[in-house]
Amino acid sequence: MKKEKRKKSIFSRLVKSYILFLLGTLVLYVIAAAVILAYMGNGNMNNVSPQTVVKNDGTITDMEVLKRMGGWVEELDSDGNIIEVTGTKQTDTERYSTEELAQILDLGYVMYNNSGVYIEQHDVDSVKKYSACIRYVGEPKRVFMVFFPSEMVTYKLTFMMNGSGMGRVFLIAFLLLFILEVVVISLYFKKHMDKPLKKLMQGMDEVSEGKRDIVLDYNTDKEFEEIRDKFNLMAEKLKKSEEEKHEIEQNRNQMLLELAHDIKNPVASIKSSICALNEGLVEEDKKKDYYRTIEMKAERIRTLTEDMNTSLKLESDDYKLVLEEADVCEIVRRICVEFYEDITAVGKDMDIDIPDDPVMCMVDIKLFSRVINNLLVNANKYNTTGKEIGVKLFKDSDDVVIEVTDDGAAIDPEFVPRMFEAFSRGDSTRKTDGGTGLGLAISRKIIEKHKGTLKYMRAEDRNCFCIRLH
Repeated sequence: MKKEKRKKSIFSRLVKSYILFLLGTLVLYVIAAAVILAYMGNGNMNNVSPQTVVKNDGTITDMEVLKRMGGWVEELDSDGNIIEVTGTKQTDTERYSTEELAQILDLGYVMYNNSGVYIEQHDVDSVKKYSACIRYVGEPKRVFMVFFPSEMVTYKLTFMMNGSGMGRVFLIAFLLLFILEVVVISLYFKKHMDKPLKKLMQGMDEVSEGKRDIVLDYNTDKEFEEIRDKFNLMAEKLKKSEEEKHEIEQNRNQMLLELAHDIKNPVASIKSSICALNEGLVEEDKKKDYYRTIEMKAERIRTLTEDMNTSLKLESDDYKLVLEEADVCEIVRRICVEFYEDITAVGKDMDIDIPDDPVMCMVDIKLFSRVINNLLVNANKYNTTGKEIGVKLFKDSDDVVIEVTDDGAAIDPEFVPRMFEAFSRGDSTRKTDGGTGLGLAISRKIIEKHKGTLKYMRAEDRNCFCIRLH
C-alpha cells in the first residue's frame, strides 16, 4: 500500500517562504554590494580595500580608486621620514615620530588642522581626519602608509559614489529588486490559496442555490484540506437533515390522511344517527342506543384528535418537557394499582417487581405516566392467549429500566419494524379494537424526548416492551 504523503501546513509553508525570502534578500544584497564594489574597484572588488594598493612585493598598482577617495601612499624609511609619495598628499608632514606611528597603529587615524598640521586635541571641530593603514612588505622590509579620509570608513560604499549619483542608482535598483521579490512571493501565495478558496466559494454558492450532492475534492495544505473535509461533512449533514425533514413531512401528511380516514367513519355514523333521530325513524326504546352510539363515536373522534395533537407537538423541536425529579418507582407502582383490578377481573395474573427504595429520575410525570399507561393497556387488550402481565423496574448501572411483559402470542415479525409508526396496527394475532394506532408511536416519542429508548423484544416466550432512561 502506498504510504500517504504527509501534508504541509500553511505555517510550515510560511516559515519556508520567509526563510527563502530572507535568503533571497541576502543574496540580492550581496549581489548588489558586489556590483557596487566591482564598480568602485574598476572591475576588481579587491581594489576597494586601501591595503591592497600596496602589493606584497612593495609595488603600487591601480591608484585610481584611492585617488578618487582623496587618498595617497607614503613610503617611510626606518626613522619615519617620508622618502616617496604616490598620489596627492593632503598634509605637510615630512616625518612621523615614534608617538605618531604608535597612535596610528593604535587608533587607525591621525588628525590635522585645515593647514595640514598634525594636532593632538580630539575635540576640535575644524580638524580633518585621515585614516591610515601601515604595510610592512618586501625583503628587506619596506614601510608604506596608505591614507584616506576617515569619513570613508563609516560607510565606504556611500563614500565611493559621492558626487557621482551612482549611490542613488544602486539604492533604487536594490529597492526595486526587493519589491519584485515581495510581489513574486505574494503572487505565489495568492495562486496557491486561490484554488481551494474558489472551490469553497463555488461549493457554498451551490449549497445556497439548493444543491445538496456537493463534494469538494482538491489537494492542498493541511488546513485547507481540513476545511474541505468539514465542508463535505456539513453538506452531508445538511442533506441528511433535509431528507429527514422531508420524511417527517411525508409522515405527517400520511398521519393527517390516516386521521381523516379514521374520522370519516365515526362522523358518518354520527350523521346518520342524528338524521334518523330527527326524522323520527327510531323507535322510543332504541333512542338510548342511538345516543350511546353518538357518544361513543364522538369520544372516538376526541381521542383521535387528542392523540394526533400530542404526536405533532412531540415532533416539534420547540416542545419542551416539564421535567422534575421524581420517584419512578412510585409513578409505576401507582399506575399498576390502577390497572390491577381490570387485569385480574378478566382472569389474568399481574406480576409486579418494583424496588421498595426510591429510584429518582428527571421525568415529565404526566407524559411518562402516559407511556406506562399505554403499554399496560396494550398488554391487557392484545394478550388474548396468555394469562400473565408483568411489570419490572430495576437499575442497570446508571440507567433506569422498566419492562412491561405479557405471555401472549408473538407479534408478527413483519409488523415489528413498523410497530412504532403512527397508525400502525397489529396483525391477526394481536388485532386492535378500534385503537388509534398512535399509542406506541406517541410512547416512543415521549421516551426519546427524555433522551431514552423504547424497544420491543421477544424473549423467553414473552413479549417485552423495554424502556431505558439514561
